[in-house]
Amino acid sequence: MQINLHNDIVFKWIFGRQEHTVPLISLLNAATGIPGKFSDVRILNPFDLSEPLTNEKQGILDIRGKDTDTDEWFDLEVQVIGSVFYPQRSKYYLAGMYREQLKKNAKVNYHKLRPCYGIHILVDTIFDEEADEHFWYNHFTMLNSRSHKPLADHWHLYYIELKKFKNCFHKRSSSIPGTALEEWSCFLASGQDNTKPLDSRLRHNSAIQEVHKMLQTFTKNDKLREQYRLHEEFLRVQSTERAVNKELNKAYLLIQKAHKREKEEKEAALKAKEVATKDKNNALKAQEKEKREKEQLQRNSVKFMQKQGSSVEEIAEILNIPIEDVERCQV
Repeated sequence: MQINLHNDIVFKWIFGRQEHTVPLISLLNAATGIPGKFSDVRILNPFDLSEPLTNEKQGILDIRGKDTDTDEWFDLEVQVIGSVFYPQRSKYYLAGMYREQLKKNAKVNYHKLRPCYGIHILVDTIFDEEADEHFWYNHFTMLNSRSHKPLADHWHLYYIELKKFKNCFHKRSSSIPGTALEEWSCFLASGQDNTKPLDSRLRHNSAIQEVHKMLQTFTKNDKLREQYRLHEEFLRVQSTERAVNKELNKAYLLIQKAHKREKEEKEAALKAKEVATKDKNNALKAQEKEKREKEQLQRNSVKFMQKQGSSVEEIAEILNIPIEDVERCQV
């Protein structure tokens, strides 16, 4: 049976059971990049083996818990289909986890607040700008914009983009994972066939070895297999709807652009017509003005020559105009 580890059912079953926390601790330490950061964890919303996905709290966060030694909190989530609002959602969950540390109606003890780590494994890509093309692992925290020093160092958000990881991993010269996080990313990004041995590049990782063995148990459980199948079908439907909506949005944008272009062309034609009409009116006004100025010059010339004693015939001959025009200027 081919298993996608980012399927909610199998992911929660592997990493969300209190009796099997070794893989969870290994993944948490790899994701935060701090070996030994988590050593003994208590899962606050453990996977309910008897009723998968019917427990309401399992639908809020994939796996939430805290380290029993340091009381530092974590939220581990896997997301198959990305969203432009996913960063806001993950920040909201992190803030809620921080706030829930202090009980309501109790005396406020802010010194008891402990660091929180939000770890998000994303099958899809959410940081898709060209500048982010080679960065599949991103760590965000609250820093001073001038000195870059952390404020209390309590809020941490990690994003691991598996699709981008595979692209970056295949392009580089070495095909051997170099860090624990790369090993886990390589394992989680690949479908696992329970009839085949574990990838030789990952066999030295004891936690991944344990998960690979756990998959044998998972695939033999009819109830879990059915839940897995149903969730895969749900993801396919979601993916199909998303693809359809994407095409509809693309078509809508094309229609919008066509309408905008048509509107702009009509406005440009109207403006050109207005400009042409204005230019024509201005030309007519200029012609009329020139005509009036010419007639006025003619009248002034006729009157001046009359005062000098010139006859109508002489004025017409000198100015090269009809006698009728000379007589009209005398009026």
